[in-house]
Amino acid sequence: MDNTLFDNAERLFAGLCTPEAVRAIEAGGESIPLWNALEQSGFVQALLSEDAGGAGLALEDVWPVMFSAGRHAVPLPFAQTMLARAWLHEAGRPLDHGSVTFAPFRVRQEGDHLIARGVHFGQVASWVLATSGDAAWLLPTDEARVDSCAGHGSLDADLTWSQQVAGRGALARRAAAAISELQAFSLAALIAGAADRVLEMTLDYANQRVQFGKPIGKFQALQQQISEMAELVFAARMASQMACQGGARSPSSALAQLAKARASQGVGRIVAVAHAVHGAIGVTHEYDLQLYTRRLSEWSRTGGGAGYWSQQLGQAALDSGQSAVDFIRGQLFGEPVL
Repeated sequence: MDNTLFDNAERLFAGLCTPEAVRAIEAGGESIPLWNALEQSGFVQALLSEDAGGAGLALEDVWPVMFSAGRHAVPLPFAQTMLARAWLHEAGRPLDHGSVTFAPFRVRQEGDHLIARGVHFGQVASWVLATSGDAAWLLPTDEARVDSCAGHGSLDADLTWSQQVAGRGALARRAAAAISELQAFSLAALIAGAADRVLEMTLDYANQRVQFGKPIGKFQALQQQISEMAELVFAARMASQMACQGGARSPSSALAQLAKARASQGVGRIVAVAHAVHGAIGVTHEYDLQLYTRRLSEWSRTGGGAGYWSQQLGQAALDSGQSAVDFIRGQLFGEPVL
């Protein structure tokens, strides 16, 4: 990818988010020093206007940075924070410190508490932008009870706040759909990046591992599988890039849904081929492949999988009363429909 922002992001993440650093945070290590270093880079403010202390960039400009974050398995809600800060600024609640994650699903009142279950990056985020119906909250995680809720290496958590904290964090009523689509888009970009890294690792291994006197990548059966994997990787990449069209600072609603559906749909096969090519070494804890394939599997389900977002798109197409072609032209590509 020939892009200055991408090159700068690659250098930043390669230096800060080494496999050792990712493993340390997964094991419960301190994440604040890493976040402070990422925040000092200025990338998290990139979508804000220059008057608001940002760079005034559009989503299509910063997509390579989010893509790079996926390539390096950044163990913090970096892409989510970029989108959340722009959203919060437009909502009249600017935030200039700390990482932010999204909780657009499974948020509800239970007695005297507000509970958000399965919050992505809930163990390491500083803030949670949560929604339920038309209600929205910006909630600090240091005032929540945090309970790990997922498997090995996952940073997801169930978070519980008192009504007093929830009252202080209430935002003006906004459509919850906007938050769910921001999460969907951020995950689609991360999936595209992580899948790209997995493909890169798979190609390297196939060209280095020798069997029967030649690299295993020379065998036609493996070439066919890797070719299929490459198609799915680039489909995820193209789908997430499509959602950035138009020079806006937030993704197109329908294209964000499409991006998450398409990216999630390919994950199972991408992961399966990567592990098949690597063989036994690919599933070991010491080998880095699992840092990416675990995240791919988790991200594909988080915030709605392929089935959920495909259903949302399908229902929108039915509700529009348009033909499939007109819906695709108008809603997905922004073309005028007579």
